[in-house]
Amino acid sequence: MHKITLLFVAIFFAGFSNAQQLNRCFTHELMLEKEKQHPGYTQRVDAIFNAAKQYATGKSAHRSTADTVYHIRCVFHVLYTTPAENIDDSVIRNQIEVLNRDYRRRNADTMDTRPEFIDRAGDARIEFYLADTDPDGNPTTGITHTVGNPGFLGFNAFTDNAKAAATGGKDPWPTDQYLNIWVCNISLFGVLGYAFPPDNAPNWPANSGADSSKQGVVLDTRVVGDNNPNPIDSTVSGGRSAVHEVGHYLGLRHIWGDNNGTCANDDGLDDTPKASDAHQQTCDKSSNTCVDSPVDDPDMSENYMDYSDDRCLNMFTQQQIGIMRAMLATSRAGITWVEVVTGLDDLNTASTIDLFPNPTKGKFTLRTTANDKMNVLVMNTVGQTVLSTSSESGSNTLDLSSQPSGIYYVKVTSGNESAVKRIEVIR
Repeated sequence: MHKITLLFVAIFFAGFSNAQQLNRCFTHELMLEKEKQHPGYTQRVDAIFNAAKQYATGKSAHRSTADTVYHIRCVFHVLYTTPAENIDDSVIRNQIEVLNRDYRRRNADTMDTRPEFIDRAGDARIEFYLADTDPDGNPTTGITHTVGNPGFLGFNAFTDNAKAAATGGKDPWPTDQYLNIWVCNISLFGVLGYAFPPDNAPNWPANSGADSSKQGVVLDTRVVGDNNPNPIDSTVSGGRSAVHEVGHYLGLRHIWGDNNGTCANDDGLDDTPKASDAHQQTCDKSSNTCVDSPVDDPDMSENYMDYSDDRCLNMFTQQQIGIMRAMLATSRAGITWVEVVTGLDDLNTASTIDLFPNPTKGKFTLRTTANDKMNVLVMNTVGQTVLSTSSESGSNTLDLSSQPSGIYYVKVTSGNESAVKRIEVIR
């Protein structure tokens, strides 16, 4: 405890001496600290990353997810100690719009992607929405507002105190069902945001380096949205700190590999050029700090996983997209619902089928007006069949109590017609 206190004091005074220096993302530093606390933590993160990379490049995964749009269920927890920190819901909704523009590559500045990188840029087919149902099944705006009580050092990355009521913050909604985003003043030490990448799948053990209660994103109040009334700095006022941190939450690394000053490491992906360091809030398109082979590309300063000025950032690469989508099919599957799944034929008879309650804690009723005997398949988000049965017209009870929380698809075939309905299992 004394060592921690001394660390805070040292950092506290260092923060004042470098008051103008912003640390756009503190994820890497926190991962190093987690490794000290829980040896093997970074090895687990690397293992999940490599598994996602293998999944993303597999032919079967490509067939099952290429046409899928993942919708991520979000809840924003606004923590404030002053009225100015209690930002309006319109700022949160604007941040959702920024995320959707950038992850769907519908941002107006795609024209600024340099010609050598155009073919590598892509639409992640990932969308975000504010949750409309809370963990108890009640209607919600997907935004909470809480008076914070963080103590002398405020909300900060070192104690991660925004994520628990016991430390003056707000307890998360179930992190295997929602992307929790905490919004508070964390800029005392120049930090603008941080997130933990997946380190175990499908759930996080209680004693892991970043347990389930810590999963999510933390953002400084003044970098949320591109309509923020009090932006911390013009270079980070475009709402793209959230784009960057959600990238970490979905498994992406900084494109320079956090090996500052050398070209020894990178982010583990082939379509992002090596760089020796971050581009700190600049728009330097002439930078080429490492030699690439077979083609020596310039540094990809327009990539969302760099530290460039928000006005410079405009793209994810295809391989980065593959990693994020693989995480949503595996480690982060519970926070999404899927708009389209290749191989499931949603035909015109969908209106004859009803599932309730939805969401369900396991057991639910399938009601249909079909006249013939029905074959019923229930599949998870990666196309695996978890239940197969036959049923008669009318009301029938199905049970998914043995399955983990998440989204499932109920395919009903009757005669020559079939239909698919979505159901969510919550705990």
